[in-house]
Amino acid sequence: MKKGVLVYLICLLVHVCTAQEVPPAAPVTIADSTDTSSFITDLTLNIRENSKVVLNWKQPEDTTYTFASIERSSGGREFEVVAVIKQSDIKPDNEWVDDSPARGRSLYRVRFSGKDGFQQAFSKSKEALVAGDISFRFYPNPVDNILIVRSEAVADIQIVDATGKQRMNINNLQGLQTLNVTMLEKGIYFLRINNHTTGLLTQEKLVKN
Repeated sequence: MKKGVLVYLICLLVHVCTAQEVPPAAPVTIADSTDTSSFITDLTLNIRENSKVVLNWKQPEDTTYTFASIERSSGGREFEVVAVIKQSDIKPDNEWVDDSPARGRSLYRVRFSGKDGFQQAFSKSKEALVAGDISFRFYPNPVDNILIVRSEAVADIQIVDATGKQRMNINNLQGLQTLNVTMLEKGIYFLRINNHTTGLLTQEKLVKN
């Protein structure tokens, strides 16, 4: 009798187990890791008078932001905010000048933020060499008739007057070269050096006797 009851219970247990449905596996959700941040690709950076860093950029389209911050990094890892521009002061074409930049190489970027600091858009970092392009030298300064220039890297050189008018243009200069500047009138000029290797655009003051 006991044996029959035991067999019955075993059969009943097997029936219940086989009849129980296995719940379907939960669907796997893959998070969208697409970065929706937009870059301001037309940010440009220039060195003015070998002591000032000039940033130019256009405001991004289709963004809602309340301010823009200018950020600078000396080591390339941590950025510090050096200026904040309110939305009402931002124009389609913007320029900001760092009158007291850090010495040596620095990285700059522009970050746009919305309410509560929510990031909307930011620029790619641009490098500045505040001490000047050490691969380029020119002398004498002031100059009378012959200007000697030396460039370790391939560079384009422009000489412009105080009004910004181009007076001389030398492309793909490398090594030592002499420039006849006799035709330049007495006054103040600026050398604009575009280094092909680093991409840096520097400007140096030149005095013509």
